[in-house]
Amino acid sequence: MQYHVLSLLTEGHSVSFVGYTGENLIPEILDQKYASQLQIVRFTAPKLKILKTYLLPIYFIWRIISLTLLLIYALFFKVSRRPSVDCLLVQNPPAVPLLAVAALYCRIFQAALVIDWHNLGYSMLAKRGFIRNLAQQYEKALAPVADGHLTVTKALKSFLLSDMNITADNISVLHDCPLGKFRLRTIKEQHRLLSRLDNTLRAACPQHWSTSFSSHQTLFTEEYDTGRYRPRRGRPALVVSATSYTRDEDIGLLVEAAKLLDQRIQQEQSRLTVLCVVTGKGALKEAYEYQISQLKLQHVAMTTLWLEPSDYPVFMACADLGVSLHTSTSGMDLPIKILDYFGCEVPVCAYQFPCLNELVQDDVNGRTFVTSEQLGQILWDLLEPLTKTPDAGNHDFGALKRYSLQVQGRLLWSENWPKNAWPVIEKAARNGRSIEKVGH
Repeated sequence: MQYHVLSLLTEGHSVSFVGYTGENLIPEILDQKYASQLQIVRFTAPKLKILKTYLLPIYFIWRIISLTLLLIYALFFKVSRRPSVDCLLVQNPPAVPLLAVAALYCRIFQAALVIDWHNLGYSMLAKRGFIRNLAQQYEKALAPVADGHLTVTKALKSFLLSDMNITADNISVLHDCPLGKFRLRTIKEQHRLLSRLDNTLRAACPQHWSTSFSSHQTLFTEEYDTGRYRPRRGRPALVVSATSYTRDEDIGLLVEAAKLLDQRIQQEQSRLTVLCVVTGKGALKEAYEYQISQLKLQHVAMTTLWLEPSDYPVFMACADLGVSLHTSTSGMDLPIKILDYFGCEVPVCAYQFPCLNELVQDDVNGRTFVTSEQLGQILWDLLEPLTKTPDAGNHDFGALKRYSLQVQGRLLWSENWPKNAWPVIEKAARNGRSIEKVGH
């Protein structure tokens, strides 16, 4: 949604951006040149852990009511209507209570409603039961109310047309694409970031990995002459997995694969060493950090890391391989993190689910897996060739080099948005009201 905001601002439109308090917004949005166009409205999501722990049904009812009131306050009373709001763009999920509040707002203030479908809200609930059925009917009833629709995959568009009573009048597939900041980085850029992170990354590794290091070396790079940089000979392979620590991303698969990879390296008496870094924040982070802390491996190290928005794309570009553990509750959404890797020309190993082939083709631009055993074998196959070329740059060896070539030159968000998103937003707003330009 921040990318939508940035595109609208870039085109000269005024935007009111409503959302939870929490992480920092991407720096591009906060550029001073957009100060007169942008209004940020943030509110804190209600949390009552004691209710969630002991009285789950009451907690859900309380959360829906409280979120409804907070959304009404934010939209109806905090969002500026000078100029008037012409279009309300919302992301789904969350569907409850957002879609109902958004539909009410648009009816009262005569604004168009556009839904950006990243998944189905009801698919994130238990597979069967009254609550799921109710949520499905709720979503199905409100979907046709919208004046326009964007979907993250072709499969999701087909589903909406066939099962959600949506017509084909104003719907478009908007595949996620990276911003321009997700790009290949020079070895100098990599060295600067890795130097700042070096103590943290080394602390996660067995001590014998970093003996006899000079002050000009990191685990992965070195300044071998004044102002001249290169990969450090004999460096570890770097595997990065970006996650939100939700239930549809099983970090345990990567933990088990790391164990299997360590055993394989030991059996083959290989010189390979591998550092797996899991980035991000989320509800299940502490539980997975405990799992990781129990690992006693010699050739594979694993750690978690939180990165600021400005450092995140640079660190991703340092990776030899990205791992996506997203499983998709509906089988019809795609994780944007894969596009971020691809923007950095980093190949991806992704959990296989229906419609993933819209993005990752096995043994073409990456690999796919389902079990930890498969992931462990793939990591060995892809990373062990680094020992044959120990001074190779990131993903510049073995099959990874071939995969990396396949993801070069992919469409950027700035190229994709005007073609596939703006026409839907513009048409919805134009049909809703006689306007020349979309405001909010």
